[in-house]
Amino acid sequence: MLVSQSADSIIHHSGLAVQQDLSAWELDAEPKPVSKYAENLPFVENGVKVSPTPSDWKCEKSGDNQNLWVNLSDGFIGGGRKNWDGSGGSNGALDHFIETGEKYPLVVKLGTITEDISTADCYSYAKDEDGPVRIPNLKELLEKRGIMVAGMQKTVKSTAELEVELNATYAFDAITEKGANLIPVAGPGLQGLQNLGNSCYMNSVAQMLFS
Repeated sequence: MLVSQSADSIIHHSGLAVQQDLSAWELDAEPKPVSKYAENLPFVENGVKVSPTPSDWKCEKSGDNQNLWVNLSDGFIGGGRKNWDGSGGSNGALDHFIETGEKYPLVVKLGTITEDISTADCYSYAKDEDGPVRIPNLKELLEKRGIMVAGMQKTVKSTAELEVELNATYAFDAITEKGANLIPVAGPGLQGLQNLGNSCYMNSVAQMLFS
């Protein structure tokens, strides 16, 4: 078990280049606000304790063992949000928030929790926050669920690291037509702008105006 956890920590460790990109990303992003729900977050006395062993973690709805978030109020473990294209998580954590009357909004991503609590991925599903947040009393909330942060190792990539990785590997050539053997054309209905990767909407308007 320890060997497996150590291997996961090495695999998901951020190299210097990634750390630099991550720092630049975070400088550009707005600072994470402190959740207004953190201080007086409801805590359900249901006896649920979260195992310290990553291999024991799974979505309580789908059984998935990737992209898992634990609800800080009742200890429910659910998958992260499902993306529009079906990728991402199982949506278990968000579904649970809705099914419990939207009373327990704060979750933290399992595998990102270490002794440095500030690096943990925390999220608020509350409609007036609905985004990444800081939870100053995260350590105390985790301990109530049996998660002792001392000695815990990072075993998965954070949301910010995944965003940086996606940007670094995105195939921009697929939308900029780089290297394509294009034939210049002109005439009614054929005017437009050279595709810059984010000019498609403006291009559509230009084509409509000149057609």
